[in-house]
Formats: sequence, structure tokens, C-alpha cells
Amino acid sequence: MALRPEDLPSDPALLIELVLALSDKVDSLKGVVATLQRLIHGPHSERLSTMVAEQLALDLADLAAVPAPANDDTATPGSSKPRSRKKRNIGSLPKHLPRCDVVIEPETTICPCCARELHRIGEAVSETLDRIPAVLRILRTIRLKWLPRV
Repeated sequence: MALRPEDLPSDPALLIELVLALSDKVDSLKGVVATLQRLIHGPHSERLSTMVAEQLALDLADLAAVPAPANDDTATPGSSKPRSRKKRNIGSLPKHLPRCDVVIEPETTICPCCARELHRIGEAVSETLDRIPAVLRILRTIRLKWLPRV
């Protein structure tokens, strides 16, 4: 609604009513702008990518489209660069911590079935972080694997 000076009423009561109506509309639009700014730039701005237009429940009148979020991959169809996966450190403990080895051996190296001597074929090593007050160390458990000699 464009206001021209020649279209304004000359009655002061009508002018006051017009100013109050426009003031209410300005306040309403300020609330809409503040809400949209919180959605776009607020602490949870990533939620905008999943928000549906009906969820806004705002009377936007001539603003029918919600702006696309800046972090949405579909916003730029020309970029087909895949996201790189984050590198995670699973299973490897820091090398600078001291290691304390605990070796678990069988009671006897004689095979219970054939009574022949067993020979070692390998080992299984697992590492866990062991905390001693004011000292961190890695406790390595080594389980020796044995097999009868042929």
C-alpha cells in the first residue's frame, strides 16, 4: 500500500487511525524479521534446513519463500564435491605413554591331547588405558598362541 500525500485524509482523527494501523503493521513485521534472523543466524541455525514452511506459522504475506540455508549442500547444484569423512582415532593410543607388558602364558607347554611340546605361533595384543593417580600408562596384555609341534 503506497501512500501519496494527495491520498491522505485531511481529518486528524483518520490520520491518527492510519498511523496507529501502520504502527501495528510495522511492529508485526519487526517481529517476523527478528524471528527469521534468529532462525538463520541463531545458535541452532542448522534447524532451518529441516524446517517446513508450515512450521513457521508466520503471516509473511508477500514473502512466500523461505531463504535456503547457507550450509545446505543442495543450495549449490554445480558443486558435486563429496564431503570428506572425519578422521577418527579409534584403537591407537598415544605413543609417548609408557607401556607395561603383562604376558599371559599357559600353565604348561605340553599338549593335553597328544602329549607333544607346544610351540608359539603368534600372539594377540590388546591395549587399554590404565590410570594410576597422577600417572597414565598403557597396559598391554599379550596372550601367546601355542600349537603342538609336528
